[in-house]
Amino acid sequence: MGENRPIVFDNLSMLSIAELLADPDLRLSLVAGQDAVQDSEIEAAAVSELARPGPWLQGGELLLTIGLLLPGDFDGCRDYLADLKAAGVRAVALGLGGDLPHQCAPRRLIDAADEVGLPLLTVPDPVPFIAVTKAVFAHRARAERRELEWALQTQRALTAAAVSPGGLLGILAAHRTATGRTGVVIDLLGRVLAESDPGGDELSVALADQLTAVRDHGLAAAAVDISGGRRRELHGLGARRLRAWLLLDSPAEMPVAQQITGDLVSLLSLEIERRHGLDSGQRRGRAQVLDRLARATVDDVVAARWLTAVGVPDVDLRAAAVAAPQDADDLAADLLITLPDALVRVVDDVVELAVPRGTDLPGVLGTLAGHRAAGIGIGVRPGALAVSLRQARSALAASRVNGRHMPAEDIASSRLLLTAVGAEPLSAFADAVLGPLDAADRSAELLHSLTVFLENNGQWAPAAAALQVHRHTMRNRVDAIERLTGRRLDSVHDRHELWLALRARDAARMSTD
Repeated sequence: MGENRPIVFDNLSMLSIAELLADPDLRLSLVAGQDAVQDSEIEAAAVSELARPGPWLQGGELLLTIGLLLPGDFDGCRDYLADLKAAGVRAVALGLGGDLPHQCAPRRLIDAADEVGLPLLTVPDPVPFIAVTKAVFAHRARAERRELEWALQTQRALTAAAVSPGGLLGILAAHRTATGRTGVVIDLLGRVLAESDPGGDELSVALADQLTAVRDHGLAAAAVDISGGRRRELHGLGARRLRAWLLLDSPAEMPVAQQITGDLVSLLSLEIERRHGLDSGQRRGRAQVLDRLARATVDDVVAARWLTAVGVPDVDLRAAAVAAPQDADDLAADLLITLPDALVRVVDDVVELAVPRGTDLPGVLGTLAGHRAAGIGIGVRPGALAVSLRQARSALAASRVNGRHMPAEDIASSRLLLTAVGAEPLSAFADAVLGPLDAADRSAELLHSLTVFLENNGQWAPAAAALQVHRHTMRNRVDAIERLTGRRLDSVHDRHELWLALRARDAARMSTD
């Protein structure tokens, strides 16, 4: 993604040996270690006449010495330079002079520098070491000033983009121009809201594992992935709560200005919060429409007129109710931003919403309200939304008991209703109804025959076939059941009570297992 990217800022530019050699005031000479010059950048300058100065250095230095304790043989020089290289020294500069130990670089030192691979420079007699150290630190000061100037210019450019009509895209574009880094903003469902370069979906896929790992960290969420020659970053966006994600991508070797990344996160967060504020009027209008549709069923023509007035398509709708005891208003705002065709309102500590039937409502709630109780109604015509909303409220109660999101379809069964009662009441009811059969001589036979008879809708022939008995035998068993229980199996009411008792006994057993 975004391979043709001009780099305006190269971070804190290090001083190269070539730049030092090119300084006419210093008149330095390179006498050994030419092959290592390209990889050597100077971060600081230090002067030392110790025999082993390595432990006193931090790395990245140009070491200046007059060679006062320089070993007198090749092996000693090699060990001296190898120790410096291991300490991170980038180059050695030997001071020359008529009253100094050396008027030229010794051959043993030159040969050792070539073997170790450490650049060796000479400082001519009239040039003091302080001039070299000043040159090194002056370059660093200039680089720091350039960095500060660049940061201020970039911050102004980002601020100008933030107050312009360009929104998220304008801010990302300004950042892209200043840093050369690709930026993508995605919502909490992973949909691209704005991108500085094409391919935002690909970047989302590349950072999917990191996003999963930090999703629950809220606004503190951040991750960096450096692999495959790329540096990819992930940052949470929002002011009081997580609203979206910022994804950044650049070549791994590209320097990164962390303070600019922080400014980018802040400005994008402000823009997203501004969007939430602008949508407050829309939220109120849609909440009012949901209030009307929730009261009772209405004519579909009337419902369509209400929906169209607030920008919601006239299609079948599906309702949901989500528990939000502490942050109902914030959750409602998140849902409305994430679901542009939704109706949303807050009732006490519950967020109620309605979305077009084709929306992946379970998936959305799994992402935005994964740890909350939630009930989901069936899809209905617009005028009958009150029915779906009533189902969602009932399913919310079941969700609180079962610990998962509950679609209305999942609770439309007698088994779930029975398991909500409790084992003791179920057993008491079953024993009261079926007790006479339990006490009979052929208890198991009669109970099994009753079950098969009811499962075959009270039809003699199919029940007898299922039991592999004669129809007369089936009639005799049914007569016995009626006599013992005092219930008639040609009565719908009596059949229902017997069937309910059998189901209650099964449910009680399951709840105690």
